[in-house]
This record gives sequence, structure tokens and C-alpha cells, in this order.
Amino acid sequence: MEHQGKRELKENMPKKKSLLVAFISILVSVGGILYGYDVGVISGALLFIRDAIPMTDAEVGLIVGAVLAGGLLGTLIAGPIGDYYGRRFLIFIASIIFILGISFILMAHHFWMLFLARLFLGVGLGVVAVAVPLYVTEIVPSEDRGKYVTFFQLLLTFGILLAYCVDYFFAFSSNWRGMFAILLIPSLILFVSVWILPETPRWLVANDQLEKAKRILKKLRHSDVDVAKELGEIQISLREIKKGSWYDLFTHQLFLPSLIAIAIATFNQLTGINSFLQYAPLILKNAGISSNAISMLGSVGIGLLNFIFTLVAMMLVDTVGRRPLLLMGVIGVVLSECYLGCVNYFFPQLSYSGMLSLIGLLFFIIFFAIGPGVVVWLAISELFPTQIRGKGISICLFFNSLASTLLATLFLPLVKYIGIGATYWLFALFSSGYFIIVYFFLPETKAHSLEEIQHYFFQKDKTLIRQ
Repeated sequence: MEHQGKRELKENMPKKKSLLVAFISILVSVGGILYGYDVGVISGALLFIRDAIPMTDAEVGLIVGAVLAGGLLGTLIAGPIGDYYGRRFLIFIASIIFILGISFILMAHHFWMLFLARLFLGVGLGVVAVAVPLYVTEIVPSEDRGKYVTFFQLLLTFGILLAYCVDYFFAFSSNWRGMFAILLIPSLILFVSVWILPETPRWLVANDQLEKAKRILKKLRHSDVDVAKELGEIQISLREIKKGSWYDLFTHQLFLPSLIAIAIATFNQLTGINSFLQYAPLILKNAGISSNAISMLGSVGIGLLNFIFTLVAMMLVDTVGRRPLLLMGVIGVVLSECYLGCVNYFFPQLSYSGMLSLIGLLFFIIFFAIGPGVVVWLAISELFPTQIRGKGISICLFFNSLASTLLATLFLPLVKYIGIGATYWLFALFSSGYFIIVYFFLPETKAHSLEEIQHYFFQKDKTLIRQ
């Protein structure tokens, strides 16, 4: 009996360690709810903010774009903070900024107060967008990295869906402050989680805390995993990058992976995803769906599909691979945007054009969720070495936020001057460029360690292949 008990305990250990890694990944990925909820909540809140705080179209654009502009600063400061003070500390900073930012929004009573509060909250968005993929990428096993890193995107889409549902619930009372107040719940969860999260082994090794890194790896890896070998590979990879400065991102060895990651991060926004999500009710109303409640219900459908197909992509990303999902997703995005352009350019006066637009937006969301939505976080976190991973993700998300800010701010004026149909076609053109970059330059990285990916770009090791 004693022998059988020991055997059962030994068999259960891998399950317990897998559950621990999953628990840690999900807990820290609550930051994705914060990111997604803030992206989604503004779409419904705008319908009522304008009644409480009079604003011009230009000022509405500034309110939407402010959080993304704050994200520019957040992403730039997050990388150096994470590289110097640790990944765990970066998550702590993000939670504090969110709690304060939401409090400022709840106290806003005129345009400039709301604008500055959204700007400050954007800093938190920028920090959390760097912190979570950075942390999860470095702490999970390579064979499960795709699944666990995409928890962030899954919870991000859940955050968007939650925002749409909350917007719909509060629509009948016009309580836009209540819409934002819900954000305090995940902010406090993230704040509390910091006190139980371990630091990432790779950051510890890079900062000469080898024994602590070894203890954490033993807690997180299965007993049949050679922890000493993993530590050795991390140490060897660290020697290839001496300083870990901003300059290292653009040395001859890292120029290509840096360029690929920055391009993917930028073109991910140039698909128009954030503009469609943030302005979904307005887009549907302008397309012919006149009721506020019905247009917001359509947004809920968009958010639900986004969540479901992100879950599907999460289950496929470590088996099908990054490249196939991204290529298929981008092709679908291009076709959806071409269709939306045709509907709104050639048939704007049809009584059912609103429903045709909704169908096109739903297909756009499906393809985006399957490919670009999930793979972007993997691409920008897997392609950089440990010493500069924080800075690398920072600069990628800086350009991502810059593109998103410009599009969010210019979306309504662009629609006004060239029309919504031509705007969809413009996004389709950008998405076509996205496909070309992925097809010719992005290697397949599934099941490869971060050190193997680094070696591919340094030595062109062909064990990483394009599929």
C-alpha cells in the first residue's frame, strides 16, 4: 500500500506542476481583461458621455485615442523597468496605474479631466501589454508557450466581451461611470496576484541569481526535465548579448528579428481591429441599425465571436503552428474588408445594408481572432533574447500603440472625407502588406525554446523552418 501511494504521488506530480504553470499564467493574464475591457468599454460609453460632457467629433476622437497615446509612453517605460527591476515588479506597477487611472475617470466632469484620466489609464495599458507576454513567455515550458502566452489574448477578448455586455446592461440607465467602475475588480485581482507570483527564471539568471532561478524551475518543471540543462542553455544565450541596451536591438544579428517583430506589431493594428471594436456601435448605427440597444447588442455578438475563436486558436497554436494560423487569418481579414468596402461603397442605401455590414464585421473578427489576434503576442515575445526582451516588446508595442492611436483619432475624420467603404479598402491594403511580411520573413517557432529561436537568427539554424 505504501509503495502504491508513493507511485500515485509520483504520477500526480507532473499534473500538479502543469496546473501550477496554468494557474500562474491565467492569474497574470488577468491583465488581458484590463486591456480588452478598456478597448471595448469606450464604444458603448461614448453614446452617453457625449450627453453628459458635450464634445465635438474631434474631441471624441481625442478621448478614444488618449488611452492609446498614453500606451505609447507606457510601452516605452515598461521595457527598461522590466529589464532592470524584474518582470514581477512591472506587473505590480501596471496594477497601481490602473487603480489610480480608473479612479480619475470616475471623478471626471469635463472634457479635459476625462482626457487626462484616459491618458493616464493608457500608460497602464501600455505597461500591462508589455508585462504579461514578457512574464508568461519566460516562465512556461517551450512546448506549451503558445497556449499559455495566448491566455493573455483570450482574456483580452473576454475583457472586450465583458465590456460590451456591461455597456448593454448600463445602456438603459445611461450610467457610463458604472461601465468604467467595473475595471476596478480585475485591477485589484492583478494587484493581489503580484504577491504570490514568482520571478521569471530567465530574469533571475540574467541578474546573477542562479540558485533562486533553479529553485523556481524545479517547482515549475516536470521531474523528467533536466533543469540544469535548461539553466545552461539560458546562460549560453545570455553570453551572446553583452549589454542588453536599446542599441542591441538593431545590431546586425538582431536587426532582422527586430524588424519582423515591429512590422507584425504595427500591421496588426493597421488591419483596423481597434477602430472596429471601439467604434462598433457607431459603425453599425451609420450602416443602418438605428437603435442604440440593437447596435450595442451587435457589438456583444462581435465580442462573443472574438472570444470563442480566440479560444479555438489557442488550442491550435501549439499544434498547427504560428505561421499557418497567421497566414490564414490575414487572408480572411483582407477578404472581409474588401466585402465590407463593397457593401458600404456600392449599396449604402439598402434597407438591410446594416445587417450586411454586421455579417462582414463578424467574419472579420473570426479571421482576426484565429490569426493576428493570437499570434502577434507570440511573435513579439519569442523573437528577442532575454536581456533585451523587455525593450524589444516595448518598442514593438510602441509602434503598435502609435498606429492604433493614429487610427482611433483619425477614423471618424477619415470616414467623413473618403467614406466608410473606401476606409475598409484602405485597411485591406494594409492587411495585404501584413500577409507579404509574414509569408516571406516569419519562421515557424512552435515547440522551440527561446534559446533555439535566438540561435536561428544568430546562426541561421534551419531546425526552425517555414511551413
